[in-house]
Amino acid sequence: MTNPKISILLPAYKSINLLTNVFYPSFYKNVQEDVELIVYDNGGNLLFDTETHLSANIHPMNCFMTPSQRQIRFKAIGGGKNIGLNAALNECAKVATGDYFYLPHTDMYLMPGWDTTLLSACRNFPPTSFLLCSRSIEPIKGHTNYHIIKNYGMEYDEFDKERLVNEFEDYKDGSIVVGARMPFFMHRKLWDKMGGVDSHYFSYCTDDDLIQEAYHNGCRRFWMVYDSLVYHLQGKSNQQQHVDRDRNEPYEYFIDKWKKRGYENASHPGQWHPRLINFNHKVK
Repeated sequence: MTNPKISILLPAYKSINLLTNVFYPSFYKNVQEDVELIVYDNGGNLLFDTETHLSANIHPMNCFMTPSQRQIRFKAIGGGKNIGLNAALNECAKVATGDYFYLPHTDMYLMPGWDTTLLSACRNFPPTSFLLCSRSIEPIKGHTNYHIIKNYGMEYDEFDKERLVNEFEDYKDGSIVVGARMPFFMHRKLWDKMGGVDSHYFSYCTDDDLIQEAYHNGCRRFWMVYDSLVYHLQGKSNQQQHVDRDRNEPYEYFIDKWKKRGYENASHPGQWHPRLINFNHKVK
């Protein structure tokens, strides 16, 4: 049994319907590399039932072959207590065995080629020099300009997967641009150099801090790979989160943390990163 190339780190909070109707089907059908999936149960997932469901339908030893004949392993960890997104990611990383980490959310459907195009984009680069990400197809415009806006459903039970699968090739154009947004893809050496992610953040502001931490540790290739596509139901993974919702504390912590580390112009993350990183610039 070969080691997986990619470890998917997936915290799940009240996500059983998203997992079984959105994420798992795409994960099973559209993996082309050897991958392991590590799900951390942050609560409300009936995770043991989910694990039983997966094992019963694919392989009793939590290792199975996809339709593309690629090897996948599945691990379920966590005790059902909500420890927050970042702390759960750190726990997933502790048991991960892949060379690369991929950080999607449970409300994402992975399109064919998501994995091969990411690996191709970072080939021959030093492992701590890049932070890549997939491009999202989203039902409505969010707070970035990178994504494709096309509505294939906003809820798991109205998700038009068949139409998406028939049309998604139209969105591939081979471009790579400077941009960083979840779902992130990085070498485990960059993760280790950063010391994982800051577990102070429970949910909100996590993406911005990860980007800044990568920058602080010398990463300068922040690339969005347009042919690595996911459909994102937008915010469903966080929808029931309440610990830091509508609070300023995560953003105040972010500003204080990075000012103490020498970034005197630190401000609200949404306005800050473009000052350090020239996003929206086409690489190729």
